[in-house]
Amino acid sequence: MEGNAAPTEPPVCNIDKRPENQTYISAWRDRSEFQSVYEKIFNSRPDDIETKEEALRWLKMWRTRQMKEVPICVRCTFQILEAQVFDLRSQRAASDEVGNAMEIKNIYAGAFTRFINFLTEGGGTRKKSIADSVREIGIETYLVELRHLCAHRSVSISIDVFRRSAQYCMDWLKRAYWQRELSGMQPVSLPTLKYYYVAEDQLPDMSVILRTYDAVTAARVRRAYTLEMAIESVGLAEAETKLLEVHAQEHRSVRLPVIVRQTVRLLRELPLPATQTAVNAVCKAVLEHCKRMFEDAVRYGDDEQVPLGKIHSELFQTLAAMGCLQTLFEQLMVICEQEQPVTATGQEDQRPWAKYWAHRIAFAYQLLKEFKKACRTWPAERLGRFGGAQRNLLAKQWYAERLKSAVDQHLMLGFSVDCPWHMKLSRAYVLARLTAMNEHTKDIVPVLLTLLEPPLSPSQQQKIRKLTEVYNSDALPTTGTSGTKGKTKGNGNETKDTDADKVYTADDVMEVVAKKRAHCKPMEVGTCLSKKVKRYGPWTDPDVEVDWSTYPLGSCPS
Repeated sequence: MEGNAAPTEPPVCNIDKRPENQTYISAWRDRSEFQSVYEKIFNSRPDDIETKEEALRWLKMWRTRQMKEVPICVRCTFQILEAQVFDLRSQRAASDEVGNAMEIKNIYAGAFTRFINFLTEGGGTRKKSIADSVREIGIETYLVELRHLCAHRSVSISIDVFRRSAQYCMDWLKRAYWQRELSGMQPVSLPTLKYYYVAEDQLPDMSVILRTYDAVTAARVRRAYTLEMAIESVGLAEAETKLLEVHAQEHRSVRLPVIVRQTVRLLRELPLPATQTAVNAVCKAVLEHCKRMFEDAVRYGDDEQVPLGKIHSELFQTLAAMGCLQTLFEQLMVICEQEQPVTATGQEDQRPWAKYWAHRIAFAYQLLKEFKKACRTWPAERLGRFGGAQRNLLAKQWYAERLKSAVDQHLMLGFSVDCPWHMKLSRAYVLARLTAMNEHTKDIVPVLLTLLEPPLSPSQQQKIRKLTEVYNSDALPTTGTSGTKGKTKGNGNETKDTDADKVYTADDVMEVVAKKRAHCKPMEVGTCLSKKVKRYGPWTDPDVEVDWSTYPLGSCPS
């Protein structure tokens, strides 16, 4: 054993650890089959050979089912358990003690060698020593020394050392793999499937909640504060008015700001499965049932008197908490990048409002990132914590100073220093957005560059900034419109700048080449071009047409 005492808390082993909230195919049928094999291996009597042999048969079946995909720790368990069972069988027979002892040692030696090799080579190319690799997963390094002795057979090892080491390996496998898998394993059912389909009729309240929210926020945008004002002066449709009346009667409130908070809370409390398909269903419902919110972005987006950001911030905070906001942003970007507007009957171009809200979402994440960075210099007792007591005064002051008069036009996603919401953008995704940039996304792409983790280098940011400036025509000269370029001095007549407007073709290039050749000095009569000489490595044949005696050493005929 090692001289130093082993730590009380062994390092966490990540071998064979699966990502959470994912469905995958295993070698065992279900959790009960896995637990049954676990009981046979670790909870049977030490001398119960029949039960352990049955466990070996199950492990062989798992290896047959998944072949190379079977977990590494299952293969390690099979190797050590097989050696232990062979040892128990040999002890029960006890015919030739000397011969049996040598055979048992050989079986244990092969098992330990494969055990260490599986654990250290299972991840691919080994960049660390074997001792460092096993130390990181909580195995004492004396097993590495034992493995070297077994591989080189330089020293005779006591059979008792093999037996105690085998039990140590089984205890480690039990703690590091089998118990961990049992604690996190869940049976497959419809709600736990990764691609479980969430139908609209399975979430009947979502459309009602979103349509109610859309109606009440449309009234708030038009400066209505009570249900009576919304019905009388806003001009809501009959169905929208009915939704507001039903909600006000059920929740006993006619004040529109209260109804907004109530509908957002109802949306947050919907029992949704933690799957990407559920997220897609929520985003689809928002796009379908919040039509007034998107239409108002085009109508009132430039009006400084209409606080669209302040009105809708709570909804977007809820979407971020539900894990839906980035998916909604990506769907809005898809709409923005459409080459032509949808020309369906009665449907207007969706790109202007998609551009507005996509830019607001990206900028909100940028503001949150800047806010967290600013929090590093503030006193800890004045900072709000996510899910804790509300301490938003300092945060609101920072947002007000950062946004000035436009503070109510922008979304605010978080007021706490440890707010967990952030946009995960890959460089491939941002590069695709940069490649597909158009007039609707040219203001959004620069914001995405600031959200990349790890960030781009200053030189990369400068290159991309120049590209966006060129696309926006900020770096290109204007002709015939304004300024001095494209105009003649001394009179008011405008003339075209032919250099800027001329489109050159191959014919123009040939014409220039012909003029250049015409101005060249013609060759004298009787002269001819030198023939192509042969090369032999670095050497060439001399040109027989040149009188080399007339040229000094080191010069060359021109």
